[in-house]
Parts: sequence; structure tokens; C-alpha cells
Amino acid sequence: MITSKSIALSIIFLLYLVSCVSSQRETKLLNHGFLGANILKFGSTKVYPSGLLELTNTSMRQIGQAFHGFPISFLNPNSSNSVSFSTSFVFAITPGPTTPGHGLSFVISPSMDFTGAFPSNYLGLFNTSTNGNPSNRILAVEFDTVQSVEMKDIDDNHVAIDQNGVVSIESAPAAFFDDREAKNISLKLASGEPIRVWIEYNATEMILNVTLAPLDRLKPSLPLLSRKLNLSGIISQENYIGFAAATGTVTSSHFVLGWSFSIEGKASDFDITKLPSLPDPPPPFSPSPNPPVSAKKNSNNTKLIIVFVASGTFGLMFLGFLGVWVFRRNNTFFTGGARKFSYQTISSATGGFNRFLGEENSGRFFRGQLAPTEIIAVKRITCSTRQQRLSMIAQIDAISRVRHRNLVNLIGYSSRGNEIYLVYKYVPNGSLDRFLFSNERPVLNWSDRFNIIKGIAKALQYLHSECQSTLIHGNVKSSNVLLDEELHAQLGDYGQGNRQSNTGHVAPELVETTAAPTRDTDVFAFGVLIIEIVCGRTAIEPTKPPEEISLVNWVFQEFRKNKLLECCDARINREELVAREVLLVLKLGLLCTNRSPQVRPVMRKVVQYLDGTEPLSHDD
Repeated sequence: MITSKSIALSIIFLLYLVSCVSSQRETKLLNHGFLGANILKFGSTKVYPSGLLELTNTSMRQIGQAFHGFPISFLNPNSSNSVSFSTSFVFAITPGPTTPGHGLSFVISPSMDFTGAFPSNYLGLFNTSTNGNPSNRILAVEFDTVQSVEMKDIDDNHVAIDQNGVVSIESAPAAFFDDREAKNISLKLASGEPIRVWIEYNATEMILNVTLAPLDRLKPSLPLLSRKLNLSGIISQENYIGFAAATGTVTSSHFVLGWSFSIEGKASDFDITKLPSLPDPPPPFSPSPNPPVSAKKNSNNTKLIIVFVASGTFGLMFLGFLGVWVFRRNNTFFTGGARKFSYQTISSATGGFNRFLGEENSGRFFRGQLAPTEIIAVKRITCSTRQQRLSMIAQIDAISRVRHRNLVNLIGYSSRGNEIYLVYKYVPNGSLDRFLFSNERPVLNWSDRFNIIKGIAKALQYLHSECQSTLIHGNVKSSNVLLDEELHAQLGDYGQGNRQSNTGHVAPELVETTAAPTRDTDVFAFGVLIIEIVCGRTAIEPTKPPEEISLVNWVFQEFRKNKLLECCDARINREELVAREVLLVLKLGLLCTNRSPQVRPVMRKVVQYLDGTEPLSHDD
């Protein structure tokens, strides 16, 4: 007979079982893929039929989040002390068409509501108002593939521990410890290959360890990051655990292949054979070996088109050679309205080229006088080949049309043999480098320096986007900035196919390849230059201590220490300094010198930042 006592005992037993199952569900999990897993998805997140979890694809400014469906208690209810936990997961970051961006993070948060969070450097977790707010009570471990100066990132391939914001409390370049070689081996986060992560917190020792390794490696004996943390003072009683990722103007696909988690115990190991595969990269474009029938039908038309195109190309080549022949006979060319001077006029004006002003990579400068009130500067360029000469002619046609108050405008030209002479208005105060790096000129005050910086920025903006045809400067540095009577900046030596000299102004993509200068490399050189103007020293000074040889690297280190103002030229009267402007210029200089060209701002944005019409944003 079933008695009321037996029914009560049965109910108690069932409740106990439910409690055990619930406890197990909320404190221990193992997912080989996420098909059917207890996962809540937000934003761009989706699960492939194979079980692969994708947080973002390669679209710009995406946010994707995925969280375990139930909250987990991270604090001991009897003592309010934090409990130990262990988690492991496998992720992969596949870069988009250009530089990878931005990153992925493992998150412990009291809420899954991230409404208002920004993509890009904020990783889909924070915005300008919430970043760094202690009330967030969020702990995250980030895997970041873009260096943000504002967030004090150490590089563009790092792992970091974040507390309530994306300004990390501990970080290191991505690497794993090789036990056989007893050293750290660099690991590229955005390689497209699976990477395994172990995040473990020891509540007794209050130590958080982060370890990572390629998927085919055993867990290293030493962690990459180890930070002493009292989580009871950081996180809430109950928290959601999961992942967040974001893209910006640079993009990546962020994937999670598997995930295990445990409270008060070691996270379960994966069976690698059960993890979902990553999608195949798109195949390179190649013509089909068996063209469709429609293509065959049009083959005759295609051949006819090829004949016409070839004929047209030959005709254009003939006209080109004819133009060169006419040029060589008449030694004249179109220059957009600039004055044509005879060689005798230029030679006489410069005293037979005896009034030497200076020399740059592409030519020598001489002072001249055409009339009692018309002082000129003449640049003599020697062309070693006919192709170089023809290229120079095309460039003169472009720069002769340039007119801007912050540019040294071309007023005329001349030529003789293999030499071309460019005639400019003489700028009396000479070049900026003499004011910054020597005692030849008076010390520039802060107001003058800031105005000079804004003038150079406006000149580059004009060259890049406002003149009739885009011009690349290619050699932005202090010796190419001239100062007039009122110390207004005039940028010279532009649009002549220059390659930056090795003075610390060269963008990394030019050092590492044979590519031609671009707007992005101009922005990089501008960033170096404005840091030089603030600090009053050259970009590279070998006699400095090792940590100060590279000006940009030194300023970045001082930025991380919150000591940017101490970088300012000691000769400037401190009472005249405007701290807000100094900090703006140095931070902007660091942003412009980011190793990734896609992260650097365009000059239009730079001018807006300097004019104060737009705040310096973390996304630009």
C-alpha cells in the first residue's frame, strides 16, 4: 500500500534529483559544437549545421554574442567568497579581405543585455560611457587582433585580461609555452587555424591563469598570463558565461568550435575528432576549364572584340610615341598654366646655380631673384632615364594646378637636356627642422606649433582629396615644411614620386615591400612628424637610451604610463602649454602611426580632430 509517507519521500527524492541535475547543468558543461546546445545567440551570431558557432562574419561593424542559457553562481553563498572555476574552448579567427579585426573575448557578466555596446575596439561589450565603469562587474579575456592606442593595447596580436572595460589590466603578445624548447612560441591569432584556450581561476590563491596553444598541442606547463585577482570584489553572485566578438572597418570571421566549463573542478577535455570543421576558404578565381554553351556561342564575338581592342591599343601606342617625338623636338609640355622660363633666365636668376639652399633625395635647391621684389627657390632635378623624365613631366602637369595657402605652390618651370627646373616662391623663414632640432632659430611656442600642425594637415587633406587629381606627397618630414613670415606652414616637395627616406618616417608597409607611397603612408609620416613637433626631437636618435631611440615607441610607452605631457619639448614655456591640445596631438600621432594602414584616419578626419569639430573616436 502506498502511504502518504512514501509519497512524501518520493517527492523529496525527485526534488533532490532535479536539484542535482540542475546543479550539474549550471556548473559543468561540455559542447563539441553547438548544434542543440543550451546557447542564447545575439547580434550576428549563428550556428552552422555542423555545430560551428560563428560570432561574426567579415562584414563591417558587426557584434555577435553567445551565452550559456542559465546563470552560474561564482560566489560561495555561505561566505560570499569566490569559487574556483575552469573553462576551455577552441576558437579560430579567419581574417577578412584586408587586415584582421577586431577580436573575440570570453565573458563573465551579470547580464546578457549589451544594448548600446559598440563594435570595433569595444568588442561588442562596452561603449564610451560604460567602458571602465566599476558597476559593470564584468570580467573578460580578450583575443585582440587590432592595436588601439586609446585602449593602450600593446600590439595587434595579443591576449589580455579585462576588468569592467577594454583597457586591459594584464596583457601579453599571443604565444604558447613550448615545454620541449622551454620558451614561448609566437602564435598568430588571426591565422584561420583552431587555437585552444584554458582559463583557470584558483579561489584559494586568487590567481587567474590564461593558457593557449595550437589545437594539436598538449596544454603547456606554463600559462601565458597569470594575474592575482580577488573575484569576490569584482563579479556578482550569479553570472552568465559566454563569448562576444566584433568587427570594425577591418574584419574577421570569429568562430568557436567547442567549449567546456566547470565550477570547482577541471574543465572536461575535448575529443578533437568530434569538433566541427571550419568552412573552407573561398577558392581563388580561375577560368572554368569547360566554358558554358553560351560562352562558346559568343566566342566569335569575343575574338572580334579582341581584334578591335588590340588595334585600338596599337593606335594609342603610336600616338604616344608620336607625342614623345614631338616633345623631344620642341622640348615643351603642358603644365596647367605655369610659366615657362628659359634656361638662361633661371641660370641668371640663381647666379649660375651658386646660391645653394639645400638638398633633398630628388634634387638640389637654389635661391634666385627674377626681379627686385620676386625672390624664388629653384629645384634642379636630374633625370637619369627617358622614362623618369616623362614621368616627371606628367607630375609637373598635376602639381602646376595645385593652389593652397599651406602648400608651396609651383609658379614655373624650365628644362635643359636631362635636367628639369621647378620654380617656387621663396619662403623666407626656411624649413621647420631648423626650428625644432637646432639652435639656428628661436624656440617655437606651443601656439605656433599647434597652428603649424593644423596647416600641414590641411595641406595633405587638399592633396589627398580636394585638388583636381589626387596627389601623394611621399616624403612628409620637417625639412619639407617651410615657414613664412608669420610662421604659417607651407608643405613643399610634393607630388614628385618621392620615396620616403629612412629617417623613422617610413610606414612599415613600405619597409617590408617595394610598394609605392600611398595616402596611408603619408598619414603615417604625418603622425611621426607631429610627434616630432611636440617633442622637439627627431624620430630616430641612436645616442638615446635603448627605450628612447625610436621616438614613436617611446611616446607610446609614456602613453601607457599616463605620462604623455612629460614628452613635450622642455624648451616650451610650460605656462603657454594647452594640455588638452598637447594630448590630442600626441594621441592623434600614435593613431596615425598604427602599423595597420586600415586603422589610420584619413586626413579629412585628422583636420576635424584638430579643429575640434569631431572628437577623437576609438573607431577611427
